[in-house]
Amino acid sequence: MKGSTMLLAGLLCLGAAAPALATSVVPKPLEVMVAEADQIVRARVVAVEMVDGKGRPLTDPRSRTGPGLDNQMRLVLQVQEVLRPRDGQVPATIRVPLWTMWHYTLGNIREATVGSESLFLLKGKDHAPVYPVDFQRPLDEWPRIQALMEAP
Repeated sequence: MKGSTMLLAGLLCLGAAAPALATSVVPKPLEVMVAEADQIVRARVVAVEMVDGKGRPLTDPRSRTGPGLDNQMRLVLQVQEVLRPRDGQVPATIRVPLWTMWHYTLGNIREATVGSESLFLLKGKDHAPVYPVDFQRPLDEWPRIQALMEAP
């Protein structure tokens, strides 16, 4: 499972190392992301969903996201523990929308994430990633994240 988490982390970071024509996002410091997060949860990815621009489910593992497409992929998380519930109670199951500009396929993200457990830094009522990259953190970062949450 740690390999799956690392694979997703690698996929999420691809934009930073890709050629100029690819979608990329400058990494944001963990300190800033923790400060901006409304919810920080430890959760297991139990499914990955995709819908088209009209909200219709897509099930073909070759379905894609990326520039010019209206498809939206979401990680379905089973929350194991709520570490920060800044905006009230966090449901037991949440759907985290991934940034639509990433060049992903449904099958690749399912393979990379389903069954993995991580810490997720989220914001808002729709539980969006606090930032398009690095919002999913390995479990061994919990002490560092906890220290950042307690820092003035």
